[in-house]
Amino acid sequence: MAPRESGFQFGGRLALDLTWTLRYRSVSPTELLATPADLDEWISTAVAPVRQLADHGDLASAIELREAIHAGAASRIAGEDIGRGIRGLINDWAARPAPFRSLGGHADAPSHLRPGAEVESALAAVALDAVDLLGSDDGRLRRCEGPGCSLLFHDSSRPGTRRWCSTERCGNRVNTTTYRRRRAGEQPDN
Repeated sequence: MAPRESGFQFGGRLALDLTWTLRYRSVSPTELLATPADLDEWISTAVAPVRQLADHGDLASAIELREAIHAGAASRIAGEDIGRGIRGLINDWAARPAPFRSLGGHADAPSHLRPGAEVESALAAVALDAVDLLGSDDGRLRRCEGPGCSLLFHDSSRPGTRRWCSTERCGNRVNTTTYRRRRAGEQPDN
């Protein structure tokens, strides 16, 4: 889950990965999907290579889906029902033709976006993951506890006690700050 030059990060759930394209949502929102080319790059990295380039309508649809997923996940975290409009939007995208996989000559089965509807196909895959994620009630959908971070994540750790979107990022920052504060408060032995 190391940061990419573009700023995209990935946490293991496609639906939540799309929500991560609006960084620092609660303190200083930074849009990572500013252009259709940004959407193409995200889809190529997260879902499958894109040959048909996205347009501004595709970008608007992706952002609308992203915000619906974020709102739905926030509702789940708060223990509330997901609103009808949000459910309808996610379900509409989930009903569209998703990417498909094919056997290769070696031990691989790459994903392919639907020809003529590549962006739609990629967003359908995101929505299908959102239906799976938001439709379960496993109590592992969380908001990062890192200062200034508001990313949502699904805790897939065995004990189910994860607190940060990424141990390498927010977890490390919190632990380093705690360690430095503790060290600063210690008196040297004489």
